[in-house]
Amino acid sequence: MPDTWPTASMAELITMCTSPVLIGLGIVPVPGQDETTVDLPMARHFIDLLALLDEKTGDSLSAEEQKAIDQSLHELRMAFVQVQQSAGEPEPETEPETEPETEPEPESEPETEQGSTETSVEDD
Repeated sequence: MPDTWPTASMAELITMCTSPVLIGLGIVPVPGQDETTVDLPMARHFIDLLALLDEKTGDSLSAEEQKAIDQSLHELRMAFVQVQQSAGEPEPETEPETEPETEPEPESEPETEQGSTETSVEDD
């Protein structure tokens, strides 16, 4: 274990998310191993964590910190797509889990006419 730890910073958080992505993409080996393996779900998870960090920090980052996180996200996403394509894996769905959107059915005219007829007929 190191005697001193690096200063807590946004750069350190970015590195903490970036390292597992590089391992998951097979760019660097797992520490202590000589060979690399591809683990796309792990890589995607840590890219998503970095994106969440970016989203939740909003406008509170310095220009330098924002540039670092934007650049990291861009490069990691590009590398992910390249590894995914070379592995022949289908692109994961990025849409939320909802029913597929279908065209709305046209409103049935009889219901509209019945509604208006019921309210307008008062001859009794």
